[in-house]
Amino acid sequence: MKTTWISHRGISLHHDDNTCAAFTLACEAGFSWLETDLHSTSDNHIVLCHDPDLSRVSSSSGTIGEMSRSELQKIQLNKGEKLFFLDEFMLEFKEKNWVFDIKPASDMQTMKLLKSILMNDNDLLNKIIFLFWNDKQQQQFLNDFPQAICFPRIDECYRAGIASLVGLGKLGKIKKNKIYSVTPKLFGLPLLNKRIVQTFHKHGAQVIGYLPETRNEIQQCLDAGVDFILSNRQPDN
Repeated sequence: MKTTWISHRGISLHHDDNTCAAFTLACEAGFSWLETDLHSTSDNHIVLCHDPDLSRVSSSSGTIGEMSRSELQKIQLNKGEKLFFLDEFMLEFKEKNWVFDIKPASDMQTMKLLKSILMNDNDLLNKIIFLFWNDKQQQQFLNDFPQAICFPRIDECYRAGIASLVGLGKLGKIKKNKIYSVTPKLFGLPLLNKRIVQTFHKHGAQVIGYLPETRNEIQQCLDAGVDFILSNRQPDN
């Protein structure tokens, strides 16, 4: 089985994360999936940014939800890039698959805007995995789009991973057709291994190796037989 690589916010060693340049480099490096973070602007656009404000990624201290698209377009990020908007992303990288992390600061509005996009093109659901941080918002979304794939909640992933580690997979309440995030290490100790992944597979679920930080951790994920790797590093590194 071949492991699918997902680029976490693009390759951002020399570029600002979640920008066109970072995602372009990820595509050139061989990533077939791109993960990004979604926030809504004050005038109903979706911008790609991990944080609810701009203090980490720029010299501005503005809050995204209180700013318009035109205001955000004037911001220069720390490494020289401009903020990237979802409509631009979807057009530029339409040949790739996507992971959308709907950030809680504006999740209601972001979900509403996503619904309007998906209503016009239901086929998009075949190439997107969604991450919601709010159970209620996720359930509302699934009520409208029951075929959508959503990552399990973080507490579900921890429960399933620990239960699999101690050989009690049933206690983990692993659900069929779900994709569970599992870190290579837990409290500094190795977690991911082939037996744990096989436990998930036995229950009809898949595993994503969550943000391995070193080459050894990447190899650990590969040796364990994970289905996906979410990474800041290039696949050949």
